Amino acid sequence: MRPLAPLSFRARVGYAIWHFFVSFYNAAVTLYIMWTLSINTMWKVGKDPKRKNFRPIDKSRPLKVGIVSEYYYPHLGGLSGDVHFAAVEFTKLGYDVKLITSNVAEPHNIHHSPLGFEIIRVGKSIPIIANGSLAKVSFAWNLGSQVKKMIAEQKFDVIHIHCPLTPILPLIVQRYADCPTVGHVHTLLKSKPIYYRLFEKHLSRFMNDFEGNIAVSKTCAKPFSEWFKCEFEVIPNGVPMDEFNQNIPRIPKFDDGKTNLFFIGRMEPRNGISVLIDAFRIVHREAPNTRLILAGAGPLKAFYEESMEEELKTHIHFIGPILEEKPQYFATADINVCPTTRVAALGVTLLESMASNKPTVASDIPAYHETAEAGKEVLMAHPDKPEEFAAQILRLIKEPGLGAVIAKRALIKMEKFYSWTHIIARVDEYTNRVLGRLEEEKKIKVL
Repeated sequence: MRPLAPLSFRARVGYAIWHFFVSFYNAAVTLYIMWTLSINTMWKVGKDPKRKNFRPIDKSRPLKVGIVSEYYYPHLGGLSGDVHFAAVEFTKLGYDVKLITSNVAEPHNIHHSPLGFEIIRVGKSIPIIANGSLAKVSFAWNLGSQVKKMIAEQKFDVIHIHCPLTPILPLIVQRYADCPTVGHVHTLLKSKPIYYRLFEKHLSRFMNDFEGNIAVSKTCAKPFSEWFKCEFEVIPNGVPMDEFNQNIPRIPKFDDGKTNLFFIGRMEPRNGISVLIDAFRIVHREAPNTRLILAGAGPLKAFYEESMEEELKTHIHFIGPILEEKPQYFATADINVCPTTRVAALGVTLLESMASNKPTVASDIPAYHETAEAGKEVLMAHPDKPEEFAAQILRLIKEPGLGAVIAKRALIKMEKFYSWTHIIARVDEYTNRVLGRLEEEKKIKVL
């Protein structure tokens, strides 16, 4: 296998400057986070029994549901889609839904979705590099006051807090919540982060302060259960199946008879892009009538572009971030590739790939095994071995009948178990079970 081409001097200098700046910037944001958590007395979470004296739910009006997330559009990624479709489906159930996130640049700073839910914004969304990815943090010197005022005004019946241990908005909402809360864990952590070790006692109390906990996979739930001694209901993310209409036209400039390999995700090391490029180098050598299309933004996009030799660049297309065009790119793909490393907790891109009715080659990792059966619904390859990805891709190119069969099986599974309507029905059932349990406990106390 040919190694990656040496980076140009400009690319090396640019990366060094970027890394130097990011280190100082991250340190400043970390100090802000620590200061904000301190002035909002986060150590009181789980210690104030009065907060649990929740007001009774007014059953004469629709249930008022809050959905909290640091991430929402225009930030592209799995979590943005998860909370968006949760808000859409809860609205369809007749609930009064408020999606709580931070302010972003215009024209994306909308406050009312045309799909029927309100978007409440507190603080300003700023970036930070964390866990090998571009993360977001809500910034405001009075963030706690803003959140406290918003919660007092809204009088929610239940709040769903996504990525509850992620600084900083989820933590602050849980601190001031005056109604039952349900934490949603989306992240797979292979080892305990240093701040988990330093504040393990407080974080354990924090996680057990939720009235309910949901994890997107067993793989994701396991470390949190072991570290913080809390229980999880496992409910995966969903797929907007109506977006993957089989009559969507292919993109003309890529509809020329070549076999299109498609990847979508952020341009980050944890998404296995270097492995994918190395795999494509092998594939293209044996099957020259192929191209690789990579969709997504990220801090290392230029790095990956610079890492390729000139003769390969004409066959690899970095198209940048996509949202509305995403279904059309899936329609244009002949084979989807999900080379994510072992940090995946579930993998929304895998769900979308399986829903597109096109065959998928994915990393052989525990989280993906919870979703797909290797050899039946997808083909799998070792996440660190480009030659295995190349072999599976070439197998699909040489055996189109096999690709059609596994794509059909995957589509049937997505329609049956992973449509957002089905997933939110499960979340709703669990939420009502939690609320019913609290109501029964309150009756017992009165007696």
